[in-house]
Amino acid sequence: MLDSRSSLHTKIVFYRFVIASTILIVNVALFGLNRTPIYFLIASIYFFTIIYLFFILFRVYNISLLYAQVVIDLISEALLIHYTGGIDSVLVLLFPLSSIAASILISPRAAVLVALVGSSFYAGIITLEFFNVLPLPFGAGALFLRDSSYVFTLLYFRVTIFCIIGFLSAYIAEQIKSRDRQVLSLQQQLRREDRLLAIGRLAANTAHEIRNPLASISGCVEALQGSVKLDANNQRLFDLILKESARLNNIINGLLEYVNPKNFRFHNALLSDVLDEGVLLVENNKDLTKKFLIKREDDFAKLKVICDEQKMLQVFFNLLLNAVEAVTDEGVIVIGGRADMDRQTVQIEISDNGRGMSPEQLEHVFEPFTSGKDKGVGLGLSIALSIMKEHGGDILAESSLGKGSVFKVILPLKTNLK
Repeated sequence: MLDSRSSLHTKIVFYRFVIASTILIVNVALFGLNRTPIYFLIASIYFFTIIYLFFILFRVYNISLLYAQVVIDLISEALLIHYTGGIDSVLVLLFPLSSIAASILISPRAAVLVALVGSSFYAGIITLEFFNVLPLPFGAGALFLRDSSYVFTLLYFRVTIFCIIGFLSAYIAEQIKSRDRQVLSLQQQLRREDRLLAIGRLAANTAHEIRNPLASISGCVEALQGSVKLDANNQRLFDLILKESARLNNIINGLLEYVNPKNFRFHNALLSDVLDEGVLLVENNKDLTKKFLIKREDDFAKLKVICDEQKMLQVFFNLLLNAVEAVTDEGVIVIGGRADMDRQTVQIEISDNGRGMSPEQLEHVFEPFTSGKDKGVGLGLSIALSIMKEHGGDILAESSLGKGSVFKVILPLKTNLK
């Protein structure tokens, strides 16, 4: 992002140098060296151009400095227009260029602001010249011996064009930024899916290689435990081996389920019933000792979706369990959402007021073995996302550290049965 801005800034400074040099060459060619104010202005433009280059070199992108740069440009342009013929100056085209530069360097809003300020500068200087408050130099005053309606009609027309160009620059810049955000989001999603695919392949191969020797180890330990007389300490060690072997086996099963999900059985189901069952399972989970409240604020009472009920139940159970484990005692989990009939999707939101996640944790939240909990291996959300992909849906996560998290399950209302 910084390199891109530096490149754009460098190009704009280069064009400023080219324009100033062109004005200098044309004036020297047409009028010789007797237009000292213009040459002083060109010299000042060169001076500020060198300063801008130092800003670029040292990567200084303070917003106040960028606004100062644009204001200096507007003042230089107004003075150049004054010294090159006022309303008859061809350099009037410089003002729209400043709006375009502001939309690129600062923001779309800045383009509109620069267009308005530039129009004010231009209208002010032409008005002062017309009433001879600011006489035109180099004997150009005779140009204003014309009808006032012509001068102010042309002024009104040009100011309108300046503003239109400013608004168009802002609109185009906003559309480009929106597109860039979408492209960036898509690139991040593709990178994440590529990482998950690579991890999945590695995990599947590793799981198959581990499963057989692990089963042999567990079998041997159980055989020894039944045939050898053990004291209390050795019995505890044998029990620990079997317990950890079972845990490894559960991890392997989870990996295989993530990489090679079983066949899905799609049919019409009441979404509210699936959510009810998920809430019931979490509320009656004996491993959860803290007090918590799950509130239903959805309106899915009669909404039917085409899904695999058991798989969707697994998704909701995982998300609700994570929410409960993220909150403190007497935390609150809220289930909400809405159906979008235009897009034929339903969005189920599960939010909590727990500890939340940092941006770094949020970026990797759906990757296998990424867990913010003291217990668990970090496969729950990976499997849930895999299930939603099989349904043609998605899971989105939003979170702020210390403020809680929101997981949005997006499910198509119509799914092609597999």
